[in-house]
Amino acid sequence: MSTSVLYHAFQIDGVKYKSTSFEGRDIVFHAEIARSRLCCPHCRSNDITFKDHKERRFHLPPMGRKQCFLNLRVHRTLCRACGHLHWSRLPFMKGKSPLSRSFIRMALDLLSFSTIKSVAEFLRVGWDCIKDLHKDKLKLLYHRIKINDIEYLSVDEFAIAKGHEYMTAFTDIKSGRIVHAVKGKDSDAIIPFLKRLHRKAINLKGIAMDMSPAFYSAVKQELPHVNIIFDRFHVMKLMTTALDDVRKEQQQIYGTSLKGDRFLLLKNYSALDVNGMERLNTLLMANEPLLIAHTMKEQLREFWEQEDQKSGEDFLKKWCFDALATGIKPLAKVAKSLWRKSEGLLSYFAHRISNGKAEGINNKIKTLKRQAYGYRDMEYFKLRLYHLHEQRYQLAG
Repeated sequence: MSTSVLYHAFQIDGVKYKSTSFEGRDIVFHAEIARSRLCCPHCRSNDITFKDHKERRFHLPPMGRKQCFLNLRVHRTLCRACGHLHWSRLPFMKGKSPLSRSFIRMALDLLSFSTIKSVAEFLRVGWDCIKDLHKDKLKLLYHRIKINDIEYLSVDEFAIAKGHEYMTAFTDIKSGRIVHAVKGKDSDAIIPFLKRLHRKAINLKGIAMDMSPAFYSAVKQELPHVNIIFDRFHVMKLMTTALDDVRKEQQQIYGTSLKGDRFLLLKNYSALDVNGMERLNTLLMANEPLLIAHTMKEQLREFWEQEDQKSGEDFLKKWCFDALATGIKPLAKVAKSLWRKSEGLLSYFAHRISNGKAEGINNKIKTLKRQAYGYRDMEYFKLRLYHLHEQRYQLAG
């Protein structure tokens, strides 16, 4: 073993190799800082004298299945020129950490396609050690996320734990990355970020959201110049909930179970196979309220196919009138709700955006939570959310 091997294999520079020993399955290299690399960090003078020394052990990347360490003699030196007393340092050292920079780089590279647990087991270090390395890296990457160029955002909440604990995430629709996450789903939780958007996001045109009164009122208050677009998915969810309520009412009236037909009613008619269409048609022909509610649901889907805002407004007005005329309470409730919030619905035609990417991000978030069985460190969880757009599929472990 030589000094050059330490340099080429582990990027260890500025040391003088002494010997190699073996401790069980571990390889330990012994070295000391080269005299040529010793100088005063203040005045850069080489006129120094040794006052003390100590041994430091650094964890190096493994060689095959062998764990590698470096036992380095570090000198405490006194500068004769300026009188500064200090412990010698080299570029591969990271503060007081026993991990070399090459070890840290390797751990972070492995994390790009594997889990924290698997990387910790492979490198034979604690789980919390790898987690802290990842957290420090993410802090550097996302200590300040730029929002100046954002044109469209989507906002949505998701559960982080049992017991109605939620977090709200803002997603850049163009890039698909989470730009802000905060615990809670009320207006007080998101207003600080909305104030920042008002100051910084000068190009922001619209925000897509569900029909949450908290989100709507907060955005209206802090960003009155930004259009609110109610997301198609959540509007249709409101309608399918009403359809399911009609199904439950009919089930109580006639005393027959319609549970097996729930999927047929709620799924888009065009997405059904031939057998599903036949079964659904048979059901609808035998129950007029269900036929009306299902027809109204399918008609509402055409709202987003209108050419412009004027035709969209005419369509919505007619649909709401027809829904009220049916006399079916769940449909009337939906019609009143949509007409009250027609501004957010009609804004779609000026921007044609949706919460689609946010819903996709929610699926990634669920996977992230399942992989870790939950997060105790909420700061680390937020950083992982900001990094989700870079996340790739991981090996099981």
